[in-house]
Amino acid sequence: MKQYWLNLQARERRLLVGSALLLLLLLIYLLLIEPWQQQTRSLQQRIAQQQETLLWMQQAAAEVRALRAQGQGAALQTGQSLMGLIDASARSAGIGAAIRQIRPDAQGATVRLENANFDDTMRWLGQLASERGIQVSQFTMERLSEAGRINASVQLSGG
Repeated sequence: MKQYWLNLQARERRLLVGSALLLLLLLIYLLLIEPWQQQTRSLQQRIAQQQETLLWMQQAAAEVRALRAQGQGAALQTGQSLMGLIDASARSAGIGAAIRQIRPDAQGATVRLENANFDDTMRWLGQLASERGIQVSQFTMERLSEAGRINASVQLSGG
């Protein structure tokens, strides 16, 4: 190799050294700088997406608080007691026959359901929360052998 180098003319040596330097610079760019820049761009995009998500969540949280306040106000405006609201809403949701017991407690009321339709029960609880501001504090469920049927104990509060 040394003999080959010594046999080259000065102009050829400069050309090879220059080519080697250009190749080295290209490799440094392709192996170090470009991946670093790509990762930086990717992280900046993720930050922007996370900031948009945060902004959306803050707006949604404010809307939820407003709706909760509106729902709790609506429940109080009807003049109905929590027990009456629970009973009336369960009957209109089609699960009134499944209610075995409504027991008042310190936080609100505990409702015992037997052989209730799961989907109807979930819709009913969702309506209580969204329309009346009544929240589920505790939910215990037992699946029955018949598909879609449950026994449940639900502790409700609010309203």
